[in-house]
Amino acid sequence: MAELERVAADAVDGAGLPVRAWVVGGRAAGVPDGPPVGGEGGLPIGGKGGLLELRGWVLAERWFGYGVTATADGPRRVVVLARRSFVRPPGVGWVALLREATGRTEPDRRGFDWAATEAALGTPLPGDYKDIVDAFGPGSFDEYLDLLVPGAVGTDLVSWGRDMARYADLYRPYPVHPAPGGVLIWGISEQELSFHWLTGPGDPDDWPVLVQYVGGEWQRFDCGTAEFVLRLLTDRTPPFAFPPSSGPFPHWFASWEGS
Repeated sequence: MAELERVAADAVDGAGLPVRAWVVGGRAAGVPDGPPVGGEGGLPIGGKGGLLELRGWVLAERWFGYGVTATADGPRRVVVLARRSFVRPPGVGWVALLREATGRTEPDRRGFDWAATEAALGTPLPGDYKDIVDAFGPGSFDEYLDLLVPGAVGTDLVSWGRDMARYADLYRPYPVHPAPGGVLIWGISEQELSFHWLTGPGDPDDWPVLVQYVGGEWQRFDCGTAEFVLRLLTDRTPPFAFPPSSGPFPHWFASWEGS
């Protein structure tokens, strides 16, 4: 198993990630985040054709496992790649799931003056966006989505928001905030797309997300900011299916704190 683990770790860049033991001695180990094993619909365990050992990693929306199965000719080494079905656990917020998906363990910063930021922009902001900023600070998700954060050098939310009026033609057919129904930018990307809210008179928590692509095309996502970021990273199904979701590798947040 040690040799198989080394080979598997090299294949998925799993060195340093925690290894889960899902099947031990032909029995389910009862690890809650593992693939279904035993019982109806689960991978067979024990006995002929069943798994004797299964270990592996949780990699975003997949399980990658390696182990030993019983055959008529004796034990045989196997590799298992299975897709995880995303189910939001009851009572667990999107930001908490985003923390888990990116391995974020640092405590919330809670150092932002949101009253001053909202006054400068002339609007309240979605609560889950503020929770993301409090949890992560300035930086980039998978080096794909760069978060605009109040006061951050080069990625200051207020500066970017105020500058939109100078380039209003780029955002057609939408007006720009603070015009009624205007768009307000909250994220950028080196992949030539940007992320916005479609503002409105109602609760900011209900603002949809708009993505603008390099050719000027727009795509609307009727979800909150935190749910959108999580699905951008992990959801391979349309209308999401952004590039970060396509690989089997862990997601991360590259912090720009102090840079």
